[in-house]
Amino acid sequence: MTKKRKFVHGWLNIVSLYCIIFVLQFVSVIGLQGLKIFVPEAVIVHSNVTLACQYDLEKASLYSVKWYFESEEFYRYIPTETPPGRIFYVPGILVEPDRSDSTSVTLKDVTRDVSGVYQCEVSEDAPLFHTDIRQAKMQVVELPDTNPAVTLVKRFLNPSETLRAYCTVGTSYPTANITWYINGRRVYKTPHQRISYQIYENKGITSGLEVFPLSQILQDVFQSTTSYQSNFDVMCEVSIFHIYNKNAIERVYFGDPSASVSPNLLNWEDATHPLRNGNSNQIIVANILSYVILIQIFQIIWSRTREISFL
Repeated sequence: MTKKRKFVHGWLNIVSLYCIIFVLQFVSVIGLQGLKIFVPEAVIVHSNVTLACQYDLEKASLYSVKWYFESEEFYRYIPTETPPGRIFYVPGILVEPDRSDSTSVTLKDVTRDVSGVYQCEVSEDAPLFHTDIRQAKMQVVELPDTNPAVTLVKRFLNPSETLRAYCTVGTSYPTANITWYINGRRVYKTPHQRISYQIYENKGITSGLEVFPLSQILQDVFQSTTSYQSNFDVMCEVSIFHIYNKNAIERVYFGDPSASVSPNLLNWEDATHPLRNGNSNQIIVANILSYVILIQIFQIIWSRTREISFL
C-alpha cells in the first residue's frame, strides 16, 4: 500500500508540474509582451524631447511604468494613484508632467549633461506582476559655433607638387566628423594621402589633408573625363550624427596663375587632343597663317607711321 501511494503521489507531482507550466505559458501569452523603447539617437541642446515606450498587455492590467536615466528613476506612472504621474529629482532632467503619461515622457530644455542611457520598465498588475525593461542611448548635441572653412596652402600647383589643405570648424559637442572629397570622390588614408586631426580647446577642430604626388590624384580624378580640365575641387564635409551636415569647397588650379598646365605634363592620353588624332598638320597650317597675318598688320602700321612722319 505504501508503494502504491508513493506511485500515485509521484504521478500527481508530475501532473501538477505540467499544469503549472501550462498556466504560466497561458498567462505569458495574455500578459505583457512586445515591449519597445523609442529614444532619439541625437537631439539638439535646449530642445524638448519625447521618449516613448510601446507595449502590449493583452488582457492583463498595467501596474506601473518607470523611466530611468543611468539607473536613476526620474518618472513613474501608476494608473491607480492620484495623480498617476510622479516625478523624481535627477540632476539635469526636467520632466513636463502635462506631456507625460503611461506610454511616453517629455523632457524639456535638455543639456549635454543628460546624454546617456535611458530605460523604460513596464510592470503588469497582479497576480504575476510580470516586468520587462528596455534601454537606449541618447546624445545631446551642441552645434558648431562657426561654419566649416577650407584653406589651401597653394591654390596653383604644378603636377609634381603636394596638395595641402586644412579644414576648420568651430567648437561642438561631441567633436564633429570631417570627411575629405576631391571632385566628389571621398579621400581615404593611404601611403599617398595623409589625413590628420587636431582638436583645440574652445577653438574647434582642424583636419589636414596631404596628397602627393599630385599627378597620381590627377590620374584618378581626370582619366575618366572626356575633355581636358585645368582645375579640381577640394571639399571637406562636417557632420554630427544626422542633425548637422555642412561643407566647404575650394578650387585648385594647375600651374602658375598666368598660365595653364599642358596636358602633356600630366601624361594625359586624350583622344580628342589634336596631337592624338592626326590633326598636327592642321595646327602647323594654322600657325603659319597666323604669322603671315601678323606680319601684314605690322607692315601696314609701319607704312602709316612713316607717312605721318613725312608730313
